[in-house]
Amino acid sequence: MHPDDAAGLQPLPNWENSTGCCGPTGDEGLNRACPCCAPVATLAADCFEPNELHLDPVRTYAFSQ
Repeated sequence: MHPDDAAGLQPLPNWENSTGCCGPTGDEGLNRACPCCAPVATLAADCFEPNELHLDPVRTYAFSQ
């Protein structure tokens, strides 16, 4: 999904799993957390690849309000 569609997600503490040249490569696993600090997604946004956000299917689910 597009990273802007989940603007409430934040980097893990100390930018854990977020190494890369210009942004996280996404190769190290979960690197974004929901406001409660639970890791739920992987952001791949380095300069050599498209920006993508992958939600962890074990930790996330769809719902309607």
